[in-house]
Amino acid sequence: MDRRNALKLMGASLAAVAMAGITPKTHAAILKDRAANKKRLVFYFTATGNSLFVARQFSDAPLSIPQELKNPGQVYEADEIGFVFPDYASAAPLIVRDFLEKNTFKAPYLFSIITFGNASAMVAEWWRDFAKEKGVNFDYINTILMVDNYLPVFDMNQQMAIDKHVDENLAKLLTEVGAQTSYIQVQAQQPGMPAMNADMLRGLQEQHFNMTADRLLELNKDKCVECMTCEKVCPHKNFSLGNDGLQFAGKCEYCLACVHACPQKALTLKSNWPGAPGERNPDARYRNPNVSLMDIIKSNRQ
Repeated sequence: MDRRNALKLMGASLAAVAMAGITPKTHAAILKDRAANKKRLVFYFTATGNSLFVARQFSDAPLSIPQELKNPGQVYEADEIGFVFPDYASAAPLIVRDFLEKNTFKAPYLFSIITFGNASAMVAEWWRDFAKEKGVNFDYINTILMVDNYLPVFDMNQQMAIDKHVDENLAKLLTEVGAQTSYIQVQAQQPGMPAMNADMLRGLQEQHFNMTADRLLELNKDKCVECMTCEKVCPHKNFSLGNDGLQFAGKCEYCLACVHACPQKALTLKSNWPGAPGERNPDARYRNPNVSLMDIIKSNRQ
């Protein structure tokens, strides 16, 4: 039995256990729903594989948001619809917001799982409110702690050495979504972290989302072999080959897929302009061990 199926089996076996303050369906009801072949659609956005790995636990065939955005104006209908994406400055990535705004989602049960690596802060509440303004009402929004791949703040080698208890946390989420639990996570105070407020979030988001590729990235031309892996994993097609070699420009998602995926570590983050954080460890890169480079290319390539 592979890891995904083991997690699903674990989630099913825990379905009869009621979480404190939550009233899920009985185990028998969950089995009955599954027997009725309910249709579930799961959409995801990923840069280094964490959100794709999680999305695969909820669907055997999750749908890439960058690929689905190639055909906007769709009406998606199912018994259950889910979104899986990373927390960016206690908000959703711009590409996820764009997808929600440009399409219609019809399902009796809508859920979101948001991956994060340090403090989830107010992201669930932010996503609930943003979606509600767009006419989408989620029944369930929760977060899951994973390796944080935000290079300006975290050393990937240190992050990978931390046990984030992903399997047991996933089992809980699978149980709750399988039971169609109604739940929206509220801001959880992280030990040693200040409570977030609207002004703090606004400052973080202004720095994070007003980004372009040429402003963020720096290229070591001596290391670059022009393999164009960066172009293949970029959800915005910001990379091309010119007379002077690799070129990059355009609106940047700040997902860092290009930096993490570069096999030569030729791409790094700038640190020579005001506010540029640089990197904690330019030699450390990350991809979820259950996700291949080809998976990320298929997810993001434009």
